Amino acid sequence: MRLVLGSLLLVLVGCSLGEHAHEPINRWADERLWPVLEAQEHRDTGKLCALLSDSCAVVREAAALAFASVQDSASTQCLLKALGDAEASVRSSAVFALAFVADSVSVQRLAEAALEERDSSVQRAYMNASFIAMQRNGMLKDPNAILYYMQSATPHGSARAADALRRLPDSLVYRAAYEISELMGTQETAARQFLILAMGKFEDRTNPELLGRLAVESMDSNEKINAMRAYAKVFPADWSEEQLYSTAMNAVEERAALDLLEAREQVDARACLYNEPQHGDTAMRIALLGLAIRHGNDSSRAVAMERLNAIATKPASPFRKAALMSARGNVPVEECLAVLRSEVHPAERQAAFLAAVRSVREVMTRSRFASREAQYAQLGQVVGAAINTGDAGLICATAELLQEEGPDVIGILFPASMEKAAFAPLQPIRDLEARILLRKAIAKRDGAPYKPPFDSAQGGRVPYNHPIDRAGLHALKQGQQYRIVTNKGEVVIATDVNECPSNSLAFDSLVTSGYYNGKYFHRMVPNFVVQGGCPRGDGYGGMPWTLRTEIGRTPFTAGSVGLASAGPDTESCQFFITHSAAPHLDGRYTRFGEVVSGMDVVWQLQVGDVMSRVERIE
Repeated sequence: MRLVLGSLLLVLVGCSLGEHAHEPINRWADERLWPVLEAQEHRDTGKLCALLSDSCAVVREAAALAFASVQDSASTQCLLKALGDAEASVRSSAVFALAFVADSVSVQRLAEAALEERDSSVQRAYMNASFIAMQRNGMLKDPNAILYYMQSATPHGSARAADALRRLPDSLVYRAAYEISELMGTQETAARQFLILAMGKFEDRTNPELLGRLAVESMDSNEKINAMRAYAKVFPADWSEEQLYSTAMNAVEERAALDLLEAREQVDARACLYNEPQHGDTAMRIALLGLAIRHGNDSSRAVAMERLNAIATKPASPFRKAALMSARGNVPVEECLAVLRSEVHPAERQAAFLAAVRSVREVMTRSRFASREAQYAQLGQVVGAAINTGDAGLICATAELLQEEGPDVIGILFPASMEKAAFAPLQPIRDLEARILLRKAIAKRDGAPYKPPFDSAQGGRVPYNHPIDRAGLHALKQGQQYRIVTNKGEVVIATDVNECPSNSLAFDSLVTSGYYNGKYFHRMVPNFVVQGGCPRGDGYGGMPWTLRTEIGRTPFTAGSVGLASAGPDTESCQFFITHSAAPHLDGRYTRFGEVVSGMDVVWQLQVGDVMSRVERIE
């Protein structure tokens, strides 16, 4: 009996010491958590369920939280059982994980368990988790329920609710027009930006004065950009090119306004030509000249082409060359194919592929009386040329093009006889995105269910292929900072090792090896993200390994740093920084850090900007 009692006391003392010892470099310095991390990395649901019965609450809490990353429906029952744990922290973590694995039946169980919960912090966890789980299961269809949650949630929870609200069918949003207008005066920017988009569905109830004022005068870029989008949608006849120049804008705001111009059926080419010289940003000038070529008469097109040619004579980055090709309009297909087959930068080859597709589609509009096979014959040549390059990025672009077509057209452009040539040059891991996109196109063509590349094992998951360097993780401190030096200025980020150990360590390894030095930012979506770090430079590249998706409690807010992926457990080396709150990324993408300083620089970054150096701050 004394031996049993002594053993029990040792366990209790061990737990207590673990909880009150000096602050570790990160939570994974606690050796008791390594079985949790190993099970999480290997997606071992059975082992994690067993760890939910561990004698130490810190282990049970970590095991419960790990299921948010694993997201295996088989974990539902053991997580529901954990809702009865004696420790509030364990219950709260189990509730959080259930948000991402619960089905409609489990949502009901969550609601029932919430009625028995007495801890206020866990009650809040129930409310947030139930909202997320209902949203993921398509159960949120009542705007009143969303509005009720919104008024009692955290600022990010309110943003999530506002985002869910604006995604409802127009008729349902219209019913809540009065309430949404009232909330505009009480909510913070994170939610207001989505409420502004919801206002774009009000039809005759939309307030043009408010939207117009926000689009021009708002000091918050998130609100200004969404107000421009909503105003241009509801009042297209009143939205003119001149609004692009009516007030000073930062680079992201200008790009957003330009996107709206490019989406219009008619644009004043003379206004584009008049305002083009006033821009110091060459990318903006090229885009305006492209609009003048597309929408102008012969005279305007001639002027625009002359100016484009003058820009083209100056030294240019690959992205500028790509922009110049895109701006020219109908480029001869053979010229495009010559670039596509050349050894130029991948961004230029991507531009050539898209230019070839545009030129062919222009011809197709004039041959609508030809047979379907004849109409698509030349587009099929472009598809075949892209696939025959063996370039993974062009194969990705081709597969994305195919996804836009119906099954019969995919059959014409990409018959089964082409599959071998398409898959042959692709590496299993490095070119995973291309393999996934091709399989999706084939499934659509054949009217069959999509089968992931690793359907024969691992339950369709990417196999575990990037073990964690245990010593490296033990040496990596929570909140480790890194300096990203760009041609626009410096950005400092800090990584969240506690919540995302594997991804934080991989990022640190890439930084210290000098991998990111000289890499481009290849993508910028206004009021969403700027993204870079692709080894190819066009967004279709990766490493010969993948990382496990890691989901922590911290949501995607403005300045969050995440890893790009092609689906669960496919993270690699490309990272993005958010311009604004992005609740739709929560639970889907790894958020491994945040901007500490330099958010003003983030708002200046454009496609083609360079990371001259990325370094760890010691």
